[in-house]
This record gives sequence, structure tokens and C-alpha cells, in this order.
Amino acid sequence: MVIETVSKPPLIAPIWMARLAIIICVLSFGNWFVFIPWKLDLIMLAKNDFGYILFLFGIGSICAMQLSSKVLIPHFGARALLPIGTVFFAIAVYLWATATSLPVFAIMALPVGVAFGVINPCSAFLTVQAEQETGKRLLTLHHACFSIGSLSGVVIGGLFAATGINPTYLFSYLMVVGISLGVSFYFISDTSIKKADKAPAKEKQKRFRLPNGDTLLFGAIAAVSMGTVGIILDWSALWLTRDIGVTLALGGLGIFAYNGAEIIARLFGAQIIKRFGERLIGSTALIFGCLTMIVATMSKELVFIIIAFFAFGLSSANFLPLLQGAAAKRHQEKASEIVTDIQTISFTGFLFGPPIVGLIAEYVSIAACLYVLCIVWMLSALIMRQYFSTAAASQT
Repeated sequence: MVIETVSKPPLIAPIWMARLAIIICVLSFGNWFVFIPWKLDLIMLAKNDFGYILFLFGIGSICAMQLSSKVLIPHFGARALLPIGTVFFAIAVYLWATATSLPVFAIMALPVGVAFGVINPCSAFLTVQAEQETGKRLLTLHHACFSIGSLSGVVIGGLFAATGINPTYLFSYLMVVGISLGVSFYFISDTSIKKADKAPAKEKQKRFRLPNGDTLLFGAIAAVSMGTVGIILDWSALWLTRDIGVTLALGGLGIFAYNGAEIIARLFGAQIIKRFGERLIGSTALIFGCLTMIVATMSKELVFIIIAFFAFGLSSANFLPLLQGAAAKRHQEKASEIVTDIQTISFTGFLFGPPIVGLIAEYVSIAACLYVLCIVWMLSALIMRQYFSTAAASQT
């Protein structure tokens, strides 16, 4: 008896390719940020000058995201590009982390940003494509991979730093893992299937255009939101130790509470949104989380602050996936392109957000930054409220 094979390509492989690529990418960044002080001392670079190098990384990422979403993905397919981007990223991060001179260290920030700018839109493209084909909500798990990679990277980097072993060994290992994943992606993604990711020829001529309408609005909201979330990741430890008076060992409690809640909310995001609806999760709950954070900041009580960080992480984790999902539903015929465009615009928040936050922290206070964070996210929740569905039963 001959059994005919199903012609429709399986979706499991590309979905996990997208997730694992993001996890190894952000995990490498997590380790890298643990050892940044070591590298800055090694090449004698001032901490404030490191911001300019990160700016180069951001420029490379934004340019590569646009090139990938507008040209490379339509012509070559996301499944063909993702393995190349993963291998390129693994090598670039290793060269960046092991650079022994300031010029090389500064220059290597650009190719790392370019590699990330290839991986990010390819992963988003494959996730949105799988959402449309399966009818399942997958963007929440996609964003969970960022949180998992970040927290895992910080933990691994911290444990490795405690051993006193030269960090170059760690980055050598990460490079091998990244290259191995990239090569594996190439073989598990059948070359005959990769062509399915290409855009029709008629669409290719329309790719280059400035963002407008929903793309510009949703992208701006995402950019402002992502530009302020660094207040928790970059400044909360300093605030807890300097202003609240906790010991250095407990300074990271806020970050762990926030990241832990974020991972939980995103891992179970589809079920939570299905049960309570988009508007309650993406707007009402987020506003409540912001108000909790404001009250906790005013109280200066450590226990309440940690609870507030957890509440904010829990309530804000699925806002960006819901925002991207709302854009995809409004433009189903070009959902993948819209989502990658929003991601590109949102990344500008990482470029301009930290310098502005740094000025507020230096000339006003870190507590003022936390108030700004809450106000920005509440306004974002109110603006997006009209775009979120109210019917929980209709969410899949």
C-alpha cells in the first residue's frame, strides 16, 4: 500500500528555528553584558563612550532589518536567510567579545548589529506566517524567547564570572553553539520549502516605501515602550542599592522579578489572552500594573517594590505581541511585512531611549525615570485599547 505524503510543508521546524535563533542570540547578549565591564577595562574604554559603540550596533541592526524585510526575505526566503544570519551572528559576537584593540572593538559592533538585523525579521516573519497558517497565537511565545534568552544569559554569565576563568572560553563555546544551530537550521529546513517564504514578484516592486498609517502608529508606540523598558533592566539595581538601601547582592531582585513574571506571562500568553480577551490583558491589566508600580515607587518599601516589578512584568509582557497581532489582523494580506516593519521602527527606541533616560536619572532621579516608564506605558495602553478585541471567546 502506497501512502501519499502531505504536500503542505510542516510548520514545526521553522517555528522552532525562529525561537532557537532568538534564544541563542539574546542569550549571547546576556552573557556579553555581564562581561562588558571586563572588556571596557581591558581596552581602556570609558563607560559613557560605550554608548556610542552601542549606537553603531543599533544603526547596523535597523539598516539590516529594513534590507532583510524589503529585499532579502522577498527574494531568498526567511528560512534560507535565518541559518546564514545565525552563523554570522555567532562569529561576529565572538570577534566583538575577544577584540583586544579599541578600533576593532568599535568596528565589530556594526556586523553584530547587522547579523541581529537579519535574524530578528526572519524569526518574526516565520512566526507570523505560522500564525496565519495554523490559526494559533504564536507571537507571545516568540517574545517569551527574548525573555528566556536574556535571563538565561545573565545567569550563565554570572555563574561563569564566579569561576574566574577567562571569558574568551565562554564566548568560544557560544560561537560553536551558534554555528552548530545555524548549520542545523539549514539541513532541517528543506531547500524545496524555502521558496515558499518568497513574496510574489508583483509584491517585490512595492517593497520600498516609507512607513505610514498603522505601521507608523503602532511602530511609534512600540518604540516608545521599548525605549523605556530599559529603565528596569539598566537602572533598577542602582536605584535599589543607592536610593532604597538594599545590599549589592539583592540589587538584582527587581530585574529577576520582572523577567520571571515576563517569562510566565508569555509562556502562557495564548491561554491567558483566550481566557480574558485582548483588551483586558493589553490595556486594563497593563494600566493596573503601572499604577501598582507608581504606588510602590512612592512607598520605597522593598517588598512592595518587588511585588510591583513582578506585577508590571506580568501585565506588560504581552503588550507588544498583542500590538503586533492587532496590526497583522488589520492587514492580513501583508501581515509578515507589517510586523517586521513595526519591529524595525520599535528598535529606534533602543537608540534614543537610553540617552534620554540617562539624562533624567542624572539630573532628576531614577525614581523619576520609573514614573516616566509608568506614564508612557499607560498612555500606550490607552491608545491601543481601541484596537484590541474585547471578546475573549474569539481568541485562538
